[in-house]
Amino acid sequence: MRRETACLIFAAFLLLAVTASGQRRRPSEFFRILDNGRWGFIDKSGQVIIEPRFDAAWSSTEGLAAVLIGEKWGYVDVSGRMVIPVQFDGPGEFSEGLAAVQVTGHSGRFMGNYGFIDKTGNLVIDAKFEAASDFSEGLAAVEINDKWGLIDKTGRLVMEPRYDWIQSFSDGLALVIVSDKKRAPPLHSEPEFPMVGNYGFVNKLGKIVIEPKVTWADDFSDGLAPVKINDRYGYIDKNGRIVINPRFDFADAFSEGLAVVRVGKKFGYINTRGKVVIEPAFDDAMYFNEGLAAIRIGPPFEGRYGYIDMTGKIVIEPHFEAALFFSGGLADVDIKGMSGYIDKTGKFVWKRAN
Repeated sequence: MRRETACLIFAAFLLLAVTASGQRRRPSEFFRILDNGRWGFIDKSGQVIIEPRFDAAWSSTEGLAAVLIGEKWGYVDVSGRMVIPVQFDGPGEFSEGLAAVQVTGHSGRFMGNYGFIDKTGNLVIDAKFEAASDFSEGLAAVEINDKWGLIDKTGRLVMEPRYDWIQSFSDGLALVIVSDKKRAPPLHSEPEFPMVGNYGFVNKLGKIVIEPKVTWADDFSDGLAPVKINDRYGYIDKNGRIVINPRFDFADAFSEGLAVVRVGKKFGYINTRGKVVIEPAFDDAMYFNEGLAAIRIGPPFEGRYGYIDMTGKIVIEPHFEAALFFSGGLADVDIKGMSGYIDKTGKFVWKRAN
């Protein structure tokens, strides 16, 4: 039973990895916690609002959170009420009122038979896809016969499956990959996506607007997308024109007007004009979310994480062993054998001993 539960959690993780791909974190309204082997939820103040009783859980989006009981997933609201009864083999997060779910599979089966439910749990788009992404800007990517296409919220194909990957829409365009070669995922902080091939972009009609010809790219944001050209990283506009010359050793998508770049072994931030506004001085750095970004000072596994504001000022001192981005006013961190959530002052609102 424990092994089956682990398989189900892993399957759910894979679904969330697919559905969340290419998207910055959506704000959570209530936050999952793990206590004595069971999952529950706290609010932004750190108060336990749903006692830990689930076998697994994901933080909420759009007012609902996926929870696992036994071998099936359902959704609860902020009161802990089971709004959508447990019945799914894999859960997605709600986005634009719909969530991708696996509705027929079995324990240990990670892919196949995905459709979309609304917030009442009704299957509004039949489970006929091998995989599916979140809806973004009114469209979702779906996989049929190992190729990806696009559907609208009625389930109608607006672009026939013909790409090896499609990322969720961002800033009006979606990243596509052709001629991929499957391989193992990269290590943390490596810039390449887990698939190699030619990267380009399509519009909402499924028409190629930037030909797939670069070896790596990421989402558009603020009208720009990072690309890899001859082992260097720069940015293109929506016409595919290079507007920030490829001069970085790594470049991330823009978030809140700034983007992470790496120069040599150090990370800093640039603005949309390509100007360095936070000098590369960090050993690792994450994108800005809710005005703050996690940074690391020191080598992997030995360094410590803290947070900077958009001027580059350290506002939460680096003393965490691990740290994630802020979402809904809280961030998940680890320190000295404890994990929990901190607020934007760096104060723990909830923590547990590991």
